[in-house]
Amino acid sequence: RFGYRCHVVVRDSEEQAIAAANHLIAAVDDESGARIRARSLDSQSTGVRRQAELRDSAAADGFAEPYLWTGIGRARSGCGAAIVGTPAQVASKLDRYRRMGIDAFILSGYPHRDECVRFARDVLPLLRKD
Repeated sequence: RFGYRCHVVVRDSEEQAIAAANHLIAAVDDESGARIRARSLDSQSTGVRRQAELRDSAAADGFAEPYLWTGIGRARSGCGAAIVGTPAQVASKLDRYRRMGIDAFILSGYPHRDECVRFARDVLPLLRKD
């Protein structure tokens, strides 16, 4: 079995989702982000190093591939990516991962409760049921 851990940022429009994602890290400069990541207990794990590589190879806007934003990793260690988009875009991305063989997901967002409510209301009904 394979699992995937990431954040989600779901909004009614792609522009709103990107703006909300960027707002999450707006107050973090590169130096502060590096300090946050360095003091984490997992800062040298293979997964965290791979997240850093993905972030370093992403486009200038932080997207490593469509709807996969690495900007959240500027402000934290561990889970350093987020699926960002409309409900249909987020559901499509998750379904793509499922077709690739990922069958367990740990999803979160900020603020936790608000993003959870949005995800449950707007994305869950769109996911494949198989």
